[in-house]
Amino acid sequence: MNLSRYSLIPILVFPIILFSFNAAAFGQSQPQNLTFTYLTSWGSAGEGDGQFDGQNDVDFFNGKVYVADYANNRIQVFDPNGQFLTKFGDGGEDDGQFRKASALSMDSEGNIYLADQFNFRMQKFSNDGTFLTKWGTEGEAEGQFLHPHVPANDANGKVFVTDRERADVQVFTDDGQFLYKWGGVGEGDGQLSDPESSIVDSQGNVYITDYGNDRIQKFSNDGTFLTKWGTRGEADGQFKGPAGLSIDANDKIYVTDKNNNRIQVFTSDGQFLTKFGNAGSGDGQLSQPEGIGVDKESGTVYVADTGNTRIVVFEPLV
Repeated sequence: MNLSRYSLIPILVFPIILFSFNAAAFGQSQPQNLTFTYLTSWGSAGEGDGQFDGQNDVDFFNGKVYVADYANNRIQVFDPNGQFLTKFGDGGEDDGQFRKASALSMDSEGNIYLADQFNFRMQKFSNDGTFLTKWGTEGEAEGQFLHPHVPANDANGKVFVTDRERADVQVFTDDGQFLYKWGGVGEGDGQLSDPESSIVDSQGNVYITDYGNDRIQKFSNDGTFLTKWGTRGEADGQFKGPAGLSIDANDKIYVTDKNNNRIQVFTSDGQFLTKFGNAGSGDGQLSQPEGIGVDKESGTVYVADTGNTRIVVFEPLV
């Protein structure tokens, strides 16, 4: 047999092995496959444990799923399979009570920050639901709110709160001290229209779903405009009401495209990567999804499927 034509095999194989090694060396902690498949769902309309009335937001932390159950004025906690674990909060104006539990976020220690919409304030809880502090009143001054929406947390203890009616982002310490703000009504760079959600990446940059302008805007940690992407439409990278935001371990950005009934995924500079979900009430279908949370270890995606009154779970194919 003439073996001369096989002499290049070691040269060709070696770069492939080296590439695989380098991918692991960069610490990519979740699957890089960008295809998602339906895993499970749970929930129905009602007031019982595991039921919802307008669940607007969902987050994942340390093996548990946290849901802001909007009109039931509470937070419900589940295991990753949808088994009900506990709940806290009820209707009212006292500490630990809510007038519409709008949206939540969690810091690195698992403390929970809830936008208490019609009490015009933020409330902070420990991971077990113990009330810690609150801040905010109704108004347009610094530290006040008209429609507090989805908060976000960075690695340095800052809390970023969008306000749909003020069309701005206010930034606080984790105990509620006002620091600075940016935004204002408009269509220009750095201006906002009905901003919904915020998220912070590993570099401290802040992303805002600019709902009324059908786009995502990216800012530095101090509010300096960096870039934007999206226009109104149904094509890849277009939106009809971008609502919820989440981020994975590799700074990929997940957006609930509410009125297109789907999830879109982008790089941190706005390059479209993939999409999943479509209109309906069947497995893997969505109706006006709002909140979204990603398990940064497994890449599993939890979606607040608001129109279907349930949580829908997708997992990456590996």
